[in-house]
Amino acid sequence: MKDSEIIRGLEQREESALRGITASYGSLGRQIAMRILGSAEDTEECLNDALLRLWNSIPPAKPKYLKAYYSAVVRNTALNRYAYDNAEKRGAAEVSLVLDELAEVLADGQDVQAQAEASMLEESIRHFLRKQNPMQQNIFMQRYFYMMTGPEIAAGLGITENRVTVTLHRMRQKLREHLKKEAFL
Repeated sequence: MKDSEIIRGLEQREESALRGITASYGSLGRQIAMRILGSAEDTEECLNDALLRLWNSIPPAKPKYLKAYYSAVVRNTALNRYAYDNAEKRGAAEVSLVLDELAEVLADGQDVQAQAEASMLEESIRHFLRKQNPMQQNIFMQRYFYMMTGPEIAAGLGITENRVTVTLHRMRQKLREHLKKEAFL
């Protein structure tokens, strides 16, 4: 089923559209949620919740890239579930490590509460990423969007784990400088 058919199906409230999303992008969603949650049961619940959010958001939303839209919905759903499950404890999951790495660069969530400021921060980070080469963009997105580990990124890209680590370290430094220039830090 093509993305345009799935979106049209969602707009017309056809349940077959949900089956189309699952067939096309279910394994990607499962990988994203599993990396964040670390539990098969939680992952399945997250995927069902993500499908419900997608059902409720289209319409009015009409995403240009369904794969990216679905990935973002799954990721946000999983992060919300993770935050809820770990409200009083700090687990050793990869998510904590990823968030800690970015915490060195980004301001505390309490400091960036206004939606307008958050939107401007997102756009600034997108602008920063557009200036990087495709390999750097790929490494950054795999680490901080898909929550992949260094060894997973290295294996997938056919590079050394050290290269991934060094690239991420340098990108965080560049991002910090970029955000300072943009007056976010």
